[in-house]
Amino acid sequence: MDKLLSPVKSSGSSRRQGRKAQGKELANASNPAPHDLDAALPYLLARAGVRMGQAFSRDLKPFDLSLAEWRILAALLQAPHQRLAELAQHTSAEPSTLSRTVDALVTRGLLVRERAGDDGRALALRLSPQGEELALRIVPLAQLYERVALAGISAAQVELLKDMLRRIYANMDNLDSVG
Repeated sequence: MDKLLSPVKSSGSSRRQGRKAQGKELANASNPAPHDLDAALPYLLARAGVRMGQAFSRDLKPFDLSLAEWRILAALLQAPHQRLAELAQHTSAEPSTLSRTVDALVTRGLLVRERAGDDGRALALRLSPQGEELALRIVPLAQLYERVALAGISAAQVELLKDMLRRIYANMDNLDSVG
């Protein structure tokens, strides 16, 4: 994989050799071993996440919240006074999308913008009293979904699963540095 991602050398014969080697690797990549989608980790992770997210989204409708809005409320309930960049990292949201969603939650009175303590120019976000009350009403529902999803899995396995998911997330930083 590293060879596929590395640039081709620019000097004469080494450039031709580099292209030839990359060509062979690309040819091999075009005829990969059969791929079992049902065993592919990205597919399994996405499938479980999408299923949980869709079901939870249905139960958020009576609260007039989307899943993305809930994630913002939950992140600020756990760690108040976050800047937009921090919140984007905690919610795995694109900053531009997050900014529009935050604006809507501020307009609805669920979030408050305030000056960050260490930098008078920067803004941080926190839940308003109304936003905190709403988030606290939804927490038991979120906990129910987690219990249902983890039924039949021991506490030790749950901790191991969470540790592995954190590791997988961190491992993806290796791909970020390639581009």
